[in-house]
Amino acid sequence: MLRLSLTVLFLLSSLAVAETSLSEAEVTRLIAAARSEVLLEMAVFDDRSIAEGYRVAVAERGARGYILTRGDTAEIGASYLPWASILQGTGARLIAYTRGDYAVVDRRVALIREVRMGLPVYRLEENPAQVAALVRQFVDAYAVGRPYRIDGLVQRLGARFLR
Repeated sequence: MLRLSLTVLFLLSSLAVAETSLSEAEVTRLIAAARSEVLLEMAVFDDRSIAEGYRVAVAERGARGYILTRGDTAEIGASYLPWASILQGTGARLIAYTRGDYAVVDRRVALIREVRMGLPVYRLEENPAQVAALVRQFVDAYAVGRPYRIDGLVQRLGARFLR
């Protein structure tokens, strides 16, 4: 009986997680639907579905984009930051550490990215108080972040290959 109740509890918790998690395609569509702005904070901006949604929102739909990422991961091979930073309407800043991987779309909804068993899991946050808290967190960190410019990367790569 105990084993049966534990199995039922596990299945119910799995269903609860499945209801709140989003697929990669849903993540892309949610971010791409931004009308005015996307706030993006990630330790490493290496998520293709988030990057594609960001590109559509900023480059095609004209939304403003703001990116916060760690300075030590800004230009690693997997990072989308260098190409995202050259999109018209994007501001990118570097900070020493991030407090989570999330995107806020039009200050109405937030998409929170977690890693479980090595795989990304996306959760939608629609609670206005929680979204407002993430916006405040983002704005405070953005205010003290160091502006990122791709010029430094281009100069370093040019110097390395022209030696």
